[in-house]
Amino acid sequence: MSLKLRPVINAAGTMTKYGGSRMFPKAVEAMAEASTLFLDIDTLLQESGSYIANLLNVEGALVTAGASAGIVISTAACIIGSDPYYRTKLPHYKPEMNEIVIQRCHRNPYDQAVITAGATFVEIGDAIRTHPFDLERAITPRTAAIFFVLQSEMLEASLTLDETIRIAHKYNKPVIVDAAAELPPKKNLWELHHKGADLVIFSGGKEIRGPQSSGLLIGHKALVDAARLNGCPHYGIGRPMKVTKEAIVGFTVALECYLEEDEEQRFSLWKGIQNYWLEELNNIEDLHAEPYVPTQPGIHPIIIPKVRIQVSSPKASVSQLCTWLSQQEQPILVEEKKDSIILNPQVVEPNEAEILVNRIKEFFYRSIS
Repeated sequence: MSLKLRPVINAAGTMTKYGGSRMFPKAVEAMAEASTLFLDIDTLLQESGSYIANLLNVEGALVTAGASAGIVISTAACIIGSDPYYRTKLPHYKPEMNEIVIQRCHRNPYDQAVITAGATFVEIGDAIRTHPFDLERAITPRTAAIFFVLQSEMLEASLTLDETIRIAHKYNKPVIVDAAAELPPKKNLWELHHKGADLVIFSGGKEIRGPQSSGLLIGHKALVDAARLNGCPHYGIGRPMKVTKEAIVGFTVALECYLEEDEEQRFSLWKGIQNYWLEELNNIEDLHAEPYVPTQPGIHPIIIPKVRIQVSSPKASVSQLCTWLSQQEQPILVEEKKDSIILNPQVVEPNEAEILVNRIKEFFYRSIS
């Protein structure tokens, strides 16, 4: 391949715009093998779904074309079910039930996927508080589902998932949970459904380390089946969201690898990199490094041990440091937040962690001299 691209060191995390994660080698091998075969895609989706559901001890499962696609077809399933006529009418058809209730503090750029399916949001609560009665009063005969963003549960303004499920089920309404990046812990793959979430969506290209274009939908089998029928290779709102045979097989193998992996050992690796960064970076004059725990929802699991860097030099700034790192022969990607840099070890190799430290030291040496 003759593209003039430079591989980067990714200290920003499993962001889609940077390619997600490194795939498990076994998943790559499985994709290569699948590419040589012809398979009936709908049958493959059903068989892989049954296998994954059994693996996770959940009712139903479906490999999707990423988490956003999973949200689209989940919403469609709640709006029109699996009706073959109405499947072809979304997003313009407005059935009796096309409203999705969401807490205002859960709104984010990714919920466009809900609107894509033809739903209308009904927002409840405010930036300070959402009361249980706000949800109760918002549920009407037009309500198709309640949409819950898992990481937004951390906000004081948010109802808990347990409260949301209790109220929604009181009125026989399903709860869709966006848990795209909420791994680890791996127990989220089954516990969220076991506690009552009707549909739960995960990314396949983040911590599971499957194809970047894959995702996973788990939940009640009837709803998962309806979501499948609203997706490709069928004709409906999900037709453009094609999940390939390579992605289905690759994701399934990646999930096996992920479930077999020692989660504590992986966390220890991240913790080791965090401690190394803290020790080395705090030896640099005019730089302060500290453990970072998010207080606002983001796109990475809160439990991953991160580092926040702040610069106090009159000759340098956070923005200048970010630019410097991105312009190296081997560019280094970090997350810039206001007056800080956030370092995420999730996809960083130990040797890359050392390179990052050396580049930061070089930056400060040059800025002072």
